[in-house]
Amino acid sequence: MRVPSGTDGIVVEFSRPSDFAVEDDWDAWSGEVHVPAVAAASGAWVATRWEVDDRPEGFAPPVGFTHVTIYELSDVERGAPALLDRLDAGRSDGTHHPAHVVSAVDVFVPTGSRWRGRREPSAALTGQVVAYVGPTDPAVTEPWSRWLDEVHVVDMVDSGAFADASRWVRREPARFGPNFFTVYDVELDDVAEAVALSGAAMGPAHHAGRVMAEHSGGLRAALRATAPHGGRGHRPSP
Repeated sequence: MRVPSGTDGIVVEFSRPSDFAVEDDWDAWSGEVHVPAVAAASGAWVATRWEVDDRPEGFAPPVGFTHVTIYELSDVERGAPALLDRLDAGRSDGTHHPAHVVSAVDVFVPTGSRWRGRREPSAALTGQVVAYVGPTDPAVTEPWSRWLDEVHVVDMVDSGAFADASRWVRREPARFGPNFFTVYDVELDDVAEAVALSGAAMGPAHHAGRVMAEHSGGLRAALRATAPHGGRGHRPSP
């Protein structure tokens, strides 16, 4: 039985260094200074930071970011604005690393039924696969969401690729593009194995008529846990 944590919203920060010659220094600052400071300012009870698994060494991958940080909030109404303000302030008050680039930030709240909410992050987490998804026609959002809950995410978890999953929707929907976000938890030693297992499950799902024609995928990334906090994440002191 899934036991979701007390998270009622997440803020997802996509980032990268502007200069890969200083990536090691930027990476250490991000994990040891930036993430704790943003978590403290927003009241996030845990923050997990991940690196794109299949990125080229010394370059940004085609998706345009190298790292993803997920800040989990127990009060998204208050915490999300404070977090965004902290990110803004870091650019103007000089507390950001000179090479820090925020590629994008999204605020999400839980959605769906079966996969609503997120289990507490743990040291067993080795990675995540995140995916922006949505229906091709907003008029079928309700049946599409039910299909995602009852069929697609079930198939992905049953493939052996993922230990769990959680579903989210943008707090302020975009006019165009996918507004839904799925986070798949990986506990396998190799995130690439999870990608392969979930990909292999899609052929049989299509063959069995378990893929909804109106389903549309957007940006997707396979991520591995990073030091110093790993899959358990940074947790501010009480």
